[in-house]
Amino acid sequence: MKSPHFAIFCLVLAGVVAALVTFVPRSAYAAASCSYSVNTNSPGSDAEECSSASYCMVCVPCCIVSSWQTMVQDYFNDYRSDFIMDSFYQCPAETTFKSQANDMRSSKTFKTSAWGAFLDASVLNDTLLALSSNEAETLKAYTPSEQICKFGTLTRALAASESKMDTDRIVLGDIGVAKNLGRINSISAGGRGSEFINRLKVFVEKFCSLKDNNNGLEGTCMSATPVIDVQHNRDVDFPRLMANMSINGDFTDATLTMDETSLLMMGHSLYGHRQPVKRFSHSDMRENQTNENLNREYRSAFARRAAAQNTFNTLTAMRLAGSGASDTYMKDVLSYIGFSAANADIYLGGKSGSTAAVKTSYNGQMNLLAKQLYQDPAFYATLMDSKTNVKRTSAAMQGIGLMQARDTYKSMARSEMLAAILVELEAVKIANNEQGEKSQ
Repeated sequence: MKSPHFAIFCLVLAGVVAALVTFVPRSAYAAASCSYSVNTNSPGSDAEECSSASYCMVCVPCCIVSSWQTMVQDYFNDYRSDFIMDSFYQCPAETTFKSQANDMRSSKTFKTSAWGAFLDASVLNDTLLALSSNEAETLKAYTPSEQICKFGTLTRALAASESKMDTDRIVLGDIGVAKNLGRINSISAGGRGSEFINRLKVFVEKFCSLKDNNNGLEGTCMSATPVIDVQHNRDVDFPRLMANMSINGDFTDATLTMDETSLLMMGHSLYGHRQPVKRFSHSDMRENQTNENLNREYRSAFARRAAAQNTFNTLTAMRLAGSGASDTYMKDVLSYIGFSAANADIYLGGKSGSTAAVKTSYNGQMNLLAKQLYQDPAFYATLMDSKTNVKRTSAAMQGIGLMQARDTYKSMARSEMLAAILVELEAVKIANNEQGEKSQ
């Protein structure tokens, strides 16, 4: 195997040969006869082998050459095959490149594995995030807020309060009918005179104020044991009697309170103030046709009066004691908007200086659900909640709105009935006038 230095030497020598050819006769150059033998020296030896019969015009490393171009080509081929392909490529280049390729492959494989691990971790983190987010959203969606609990507790037993309201309204209506018909043991059982006397007696005992009539009632009112201030003229003072959300009264029990007495006396003064002079018996109506006709007129007037009084009875019954199942929670709501415990008892339970508070009325419950609850700033803060809870709150408010709409409908029905009665009375007046003019 020839070294690179020797190849360079041959190239230089070839150039020298090309330069000397001009001085060597072409005939002598052509007549040269040399034999070529393969280099059998040990690897690394640069000596050439030529036969003893070789005759060369110049000193060249190869013998038996036909031209110097062939000699250069042979040495270049030997350099390419011996050094480039055998020595350089197979030993340092191929081994080094193979090792480098292995290192690069290992590096790329490790990098790909690392990227894969990062991708797996990213997918895992995204999955955990999605699961946690869904869990949090589910927890928020299926966990009722405190605001929803308020609606639930404040409407507790509202139907029971409404049922009691209807019962009280019926009781008040029955009391009014009994008075107009002069039922036994009623205040007007004996007729107009006894009814006036009985009402005057109750006025003196319960409502008389010494300051009325320009301090002229000293002889009427009980000066020794005067009426307490809170009862003065309660039988005619509608604003003071109906001021609170609840009136201290309950006609479903056997206890008579001051507010109940005031309500009854106000009803007697508003409806049926002038009773018939006397009550007709069966014999009176049989003996006199006029009495029979007059009795029918009375009953017609009593029916119209009962229809009108029903509105007053309804307004009163709405303020009488309810079921009381939500009283504790309603007082808590009032405390949030600035009510003291004492004022809450007065507002909801109709408590006065001499009477205890009663259970909150239907009107008190509905007023709290439809008005006071939204005066608490915390109500609007709780709207910053999950969309599901906000929808629940909206649904609860719509339910309360439906209850209010139903109460409004009942009120409008009563108003239409009263309007119809007024129209009918006016029509009767016109008809009577027409009949009177014709009879004349």
